[in-house]
Amino acid sequence: MKFYTVEDRLSEAIHEGRTKVRVRAAFDFTGTGEYVAIPETDILELTVTSLKEKTGGTITQGTLILDNTTGSYCPRFFDAYRPAYNKYNGLKQADGLGNLRPDRMVQLSYTTGNDIPFVKRFLLYVDDNGFQQTATGYTGRVCTVALVDLAERLKQTDKQKDWTSPEIIVHSRICDKEFPDSSIVHRIAARADLTSDDVDCSTVTEYLPYVKLTRSVWAELSDLATVYNAHLETALEKPLVFVNTEDEIQYVFDNSNVNHIRMHDLRDQYRNTLRLRWTRYREFSGIELWRYTDPPVIYTGTLTPTYPFVAEGENRDIEKAGYEARYTVQPNDGKTLSVVYAENVDTQGIFTANIITSGPALRVTAYDVTTLRDRASIRLEAATDTVLLRAAIKGDAIAGETSFSHYIDDPAEVAINGTVAENITTPYLSETLRDGIPYYQTYAARLLSKLKRARKGFFLKTNRGIFHARVGAPVRINMADGLISERSEIVQMELRYKMKEAFVASFFLEEE
Repeated sequence: MKFYTVEDRLSEAIHEGRTKVRVRAAFDFTGTGEYVAIPETDILELTVTSLKEKTGGTITQGTLILDNTTGSYCPRFFDAYRPAYNKYNGLKQADGLGNLRPDRMVQLSYTTGNDIPFVKRFLLYVDDNGFQQTATGYTGRVCTVALVDLAERLKQTDKQKDWTSPEIIVHSRICDKEFPDSSIVHRIAARADLTSDDVDCSTVTEYLPYVKLTRSVWAELSDLATVYNAHLETALEKPLVFVNTEDEIQYVFDNSNVNHIRMHDLRDQYRNTLRLRWTRYREFSGIELWRYTDPPVIYTGTLTPTYPFVAEGENRDIEKAGYEARYTVQPNDGKTLSVVYAENVDTQGIFTANIITSGPALRVTAYDVTTLRDRASIRLEAATDTVLLRAAIKGDAIAGETSFSHYIDDPAEVAINGTVAENITTPYLSETLRDGIPYYQTYAARLLSKLKRARKGFFLKTNRGIFHARVGAPVRINMADGLISERSEIVQMELRYKMKEAFVASFFLEEE
């Protein structure tokens, strides 16, 4: 990732560090897309934190503390909406609230000095607690506004959507903006009503035959970002960013701009063994999905199984309503695999024509292969006594091989430190070849190479207005006393503004 671009005048002012950092907060008070900037003098404090979660995505949260001496930010005080006079709440609406309510969007901008335009940096939402008033004594009146990003909403999609019927994605690439209908990233984003235009992404061509979405939108996307080394964020430029880039060093932290630094070992991340386990999905074309084999069975002299049907006697299960023919396939390696998705399945006409009996034909009174993709609903009826020799269904199938695994370690590291293993389970490991090697092997080798190295972590603070920094961006550290790193990644940053104190930017860094 790259730092956000700022104009030359602002870049020089940040580098010089002689002027005070200023912030601006603009609210969409009416929910119509019209942003109104509140007075800069009302902003007592603003703290914004961005961090890369262990699950893979980058989230942003903030806290805005406003001077509420004049009552401009009282959600229970209703008056005509007059932003020019700092009257923002408006009149009471049908739900009992005014404009000062949860979910309002907020643009946060930064600059330094007095004559340089503000740079938009974050687009956040007022959280569910809304505008929180605090009164202390007779004069202390403030309003606290907690802010969250779109990722917080995407985490809640499993509560808002009907996930009891999970969406199935078949025959798709990981990410392809040109063909969003067959792009897993775009299909997942669509679960949150995000369109292709809402997604800024890199093309990731690895292919997966079958994916079942069972978690929230953010959890699924975070898993994808981890496996495919992508930066995932709900950012200012697009509602959703999923990019895979290798950028140049964006900034150098040294003795001229850092006033506090701490270095530590990332020993807790050390691993010398990886165990990957997942359900491997395989595709089959024109294969037999089901064959009738229910007892009772009568074998002929050549041990050929036959299945007698008696018109006036006890009915077989397949003669009753609700009979399900579950699909399986048996590839050449002899394993019997359960089918999770079938298509191009025999029609009722083909199925009926292929039934073989010794005696009168059986009638097919129910045949449904479209309602469920992993089984058929069938019903046969015998008008007179007959013997079924063969009834089968063919089609194209995707079948799952459970507990498929890949194991990799570094023998030299294991000999020194013993086995320090990481167990990984994810539905997004692909067998597509990358440079002639299945991607899941490439992923495991790359991850092991990183985790087995002795890497350093850093925490540092600066009073410079490095508000255009971004989680995921590479930086260099060149301090005295051996506090040096040629390339580290920002994994967490906090921008803290207080009206009467110096601006502080804090960063957590990890060597790549």
